[in-house]
Amino acid sequence: MPSSKPSILYLNENSSFPFDNRARREMGTLKEQGADILVVCPAFEGGPGWEGCQRAPDRVSVEEYDGLPIWYYPFPEYGHSLQGHLGEYAVSLMWLQRLAWRAYRTRGFDAIYAVNPPDLLWPIALQFKALGKRFVFDHYDLNPELFQDRFGDNPKAMKALPLVKAMEKATITVADRVISTNGSYRRIAIERCGKDPSQVIIVRNGPDMTKFRPDVPDPTARAMGRIVVGYLGNMNPQDGLDEVIEMARILRYEEGRTDIGFVLVGQGDSYKDVVKLRDDAGLKDVVHMPGRLPMEQVRACLSAADICVQPDPPGGLNNVSTMNKVMEYMAMGKPVIAHALKETMVSGGDVAVYTETPDARGLAARVLELADDPARRKALGEAGLRRCEEVLSWPHQAPCLLRVFEELFPGFAPEHRDARPILE
Repeated sequence: MPSSKPSILYLNENSSFPFDNRARREMGTLKEQGADILVVCPAFEGGPGWEGCQRAPDRVSVEEYDGLPIWYYPFPEYGHSLQGHLGEYAVSLMWLQRLAWRAYRTRGFDAIYAVNPPDLLWPIALQFKALGKRFVFDHYDLNPELFQDRFGDNPKAMKALPLVKAMEKATITVADRVISTNGSYRRIAIERCGKDPSQVIIVRNGPDMTKFRPDVPDPTARAMGRIVVGYLGNMNPQDGLDEVIEMARILRYEEGRTDIGFVLVGQGDSYKDVVKLRDDAGLKDVVHMPGRLPMEQVRACLSAADICVQPDPPGGLNNVSTMNKVMEYMAMGKPVIAHALKETMVSGGDVAVYTETPDARGLAARVLELADDPARRKALGEAGLRRCEEVLSWPHQAPCLLRVFEELFPGFAPEHRDARPILE
């Protein structure tokens, strides 16, 4: 029988652990409770683990981060087309399969904890379920909706949609427990994929307020304008960064607001495209795009902002997804502007400002309102901070994660066996 203090193998294909705040919070919570954890994830070029991958004979870098051992493999970059993603997945799955078996032989583990996208890690988990191991699936994204948003205008690609849906259902079916980031995802796991409701629990995203806190403002970001608008997050086609650049153009050239600047922190498939949009619009001097940054620099950039935006446009994925950024902005005491998406409004409640139209002009109108109303900015920032402290922050979400492992490994966290999510 496995110990009540389980050994967990954490697998992630899509993100590198040091840049995944949700993963760091979750694995940190399990580690504090006594679990033994090994992380397997990609190293992105220039990021943690990358140099080690280049030096190691087998290209696997063994390092430590947040006090956890991490086995990095080099992320295979084949471009952002459908063919490029398929090539990336094929190579990544080879690495994850190989390293999972290495972990089994050299360390052993009691459970696999895997996240998506893609919904392709269940065959690895299934092998180890046959050996008595447990499988916990953390449902980061709705892959069918993501696929439609990314490739909906490509008829050939859309022929693969039934397969994408089948992979989602297979992942959820194989899992012993499914962790949903909100009530919408939970309903999809139950209603679309047929999962037993007792095996699906909500563990919302929630910022760690010991890490997301105001810091000394980054001087480069602060110098962008008298009023600085901030963004933190992924830069993929579904994330709306093109709207942010269009908003910046409207504010500068149509509204004449040369006093408003921008700092956009993050990386992704669209990063280079967004940089080109910025430069073509003549906005390089007021839109700072430093790329992916370590936490201390993220704090510094957000601390330089007066207003923060969540530009994710309406869509099958965004409407029902919980975005980290809105809560991270609140944890920093920043007023938030977002489109009125279903789950964003659950997170933001009545302390976020929502656009009247879900586009760049809607964002620009709200930015103008707040830019000229410092008292309202201050009040909204303080209200968001209180909402984080009282409802959204990680200590309010962690008990439900511990409940999952108490159910699978009785005695691990008995004090949390009846934990329930604060927000559905």
